[in-house]
Amino acid sequence: MVAAAPSITLPPAPRTAEETGLPFSFLCDLALKILYFNGGMVGRDLAAHVCLPFTLLEQTLRFLADQGYCSSAGMQVTNLASHEPLAAGMGYTISTTGRARAREVIDLNQYAGPAPVPIATYSHMVEQQRAIDVPIDRARMHATFAHLVLPESVLDHLGPALSARMATFIYGPPGNGKTSIADAAGTLLGPPIFVPRALYVHGEVIRFLDPVHHIEVDRDLPEHDRRWMLAERPVVKVGGELQPQQLDLGFDPTLGFYEASLQLKANGGLFLIDDFGRQQNLSPRDLLNRLIVPLEKGLDYLNIARAGTSIAVPFTSVLLLSTNLRPQNLMDEAFLRRVRFKVHVPNPTAEDYLEIWRRTCVKEGVVFNLAAITRLMQKQYADVGRDLHGAHPRDLLNHTIHVARYMGRPVQLDEDLLDLACATYFVEADV
Repeated sequence: MVAAAPSITLPPAPRTAEETGLPFSFLCDLALKILYFNGGMVGRDLAAHVCLPFTLLEQTLRFLADQGYCSSAGMQVTNLASHEPLAAGMGYTISTTGRARAREVIDLNQYAGPAPVPIATYSHMVEQQRAIDVPIDRARMHATFAHLVLPESVLDHLGPALSARMATFIYGPPGNGKTSIADAAGTLLGPPIFVPRALYVHGEVIRFLDPVHHIEVDRDLPEHDRRWMLAERPVVKVGGELQPQQLDLGFDPTLGFYEASLQLKANGGLFLIDDFGRQQNLSPRDLLNRLIVPLEKGLDYLNIARAGTSIAVPFTSVLLLSTNLRPQNLMDEAFLRRVRFKVHVPNPTAEDYLEIWRRTCVKEGVVFNLAAITRLMQKQYADVGRDLHGAHPRDLLNHTIHVARYMGRPVQLDEDLLDLACATYFVEADV
């Protein structure tokens, strides 16, 4: 196991209920709901579930027992660690009175996961993590993007944008790696960050941790607040399916709690809006209008409808807008100025196209055939006026592999196999 990097600030573990920043009544209701949904639990398992030390939770269980909501079911675990109190091995079951009380609480809020982090604590932690400055220079750019075949100009234009942590347009013809560029860019933004499992604000819970976007980092960490998880810098990607409501907190009236917005989940990392300009229910102007204030002030405002208020949260993600449309056709000059950097990703040159084929063949274990690919470039591109695109070698080789398997032939770049692959990949203009 690798020790935590010095630049990672550990959230301190709370020692008392007050240090959690949560009302004692909230902790009691949370423990009661967990017991209700599980029937009964061993003390240390309950503490692990809420991500709080058992010594802190013991006070909550004692209060619930005094109120007649739960009771001890006797010692169920004897192999306790030296730091664990005896009560951590006790089993706890919910009573009939406790079930009635739990149903009342569940009618308002069914959240029964890890204890949330107060929004003020979260904002302070985000600011600490934002202060970590990781320089981005040419050497790092070349090392990070070595797996992609890109013109030097793309790296030299993108590098300053990432170094400045500013919004960037990535535009150019489709199929040339704009999404792959964004994926790689996320690794340049700094060391792993701590992500809260949930947030607490004005009596409401916001579920934050998303396993799709927050990838846990396996490190042997010193004692810290387990309500936070160490994760890789998030790369949150959305495309034409983006809906306006995804940029605000999502409330589930059945569950009674909120889901964090996409840009909130992207904090500390990268927020990629792919196919910008092709969102069905969100015009480019409306989308950029929604993000202008966060971009310029570093703060986003989210509506807590049930509490009748809104909250300010840090906005620390790098916004990338990727499109194969001309930026000038999407919005006027005033809006384009708000997105400071524009990076054009062109079609590959003939030399770059061949290099992509070579790398793709190595990856798939297929022998590269220069003569066959040179003929392909003449017949399928030059002769018909078709542009080269960086995604074509991957797709055409995949087609070729399946054609060969179908015909019971060895997988190799034969001219006739490539012709069959092209026939099922390209769309002829006169059809």
